[in-house]
Amino acid sequence: MYTHIGGYLEKKTLLPLLIILMAAFMPMLIQKAECVAVIEVYGYTDKLQYMPGETVTINLWVYNKGPDEIVLKNVTVQLPWYSPVWGGNYTVDAQNYVLPKGQSWNTTIRDIEIPQDGRADGGGNIKVIVVYAIGSTIYTPEFKNAIHLSVIEPSYTYTSMENMDKLLTLLTVLTVLVVVCTIIVAAVIFLSSRRPKAIWVEEEKEKSE
Repeated sequence: MYTHIGGYLEKKTLLPLLIILMAAFMPMLIQKAECVAVIEVYGYTDKLQYMPGETVTINLWVYNKGPDEIVLKNVTVQLPWYSPVWGGNYTVDAQNYVLPKGQSWNTTIRDIEIPQDGRADGGGNIKVIVVYAIGSTIYTPEFKNAIHLSVIEPSYTYTSMENMDKLLTLLTVLTVLVVVCTIIVAAVIFLSSRRPKAIWVEEEKEKSE
């Protein structure tokens, strides 16, 4: 009877202990599962600044820090003016590229036109979404500040400076024209003052006398 009660007490004590141990180690197991690979994204645009209406070229790299290799599915680039209504994202198919630890995959996205209707004023950060697999598990990390796109806003100051440049050009042309005309008039007056007197008029006077 004593042995039966002791075994019962032992089982009754062991069960809560197992639950406590599982609860303690569960966060570590979850963290390990989520950190099977560390992915980083790098990229840059072909120019420092753009005007509305210009085209952008984006150079992009996906780097696998490891420790596991990944199978890269696709990479999506969302521009600062992205909206489900009018678009603004580009997806590149990576074709299940196997990316080992310490290696990178790169792509170039060309001919991205900057809207001229005000949606892109000031630019902003380009978000990159990477879709990859490790075994049968799919991961979709987002990198919100991977690349910065700078778009110059048309402003009154810029327009005023442009008009000022046109005004200075016009004043320069007018000054040159005035100088040239002054030289021509002076030359005509100088040549007229040195022209010989007409002799045939005096001869007519002598004949009349």
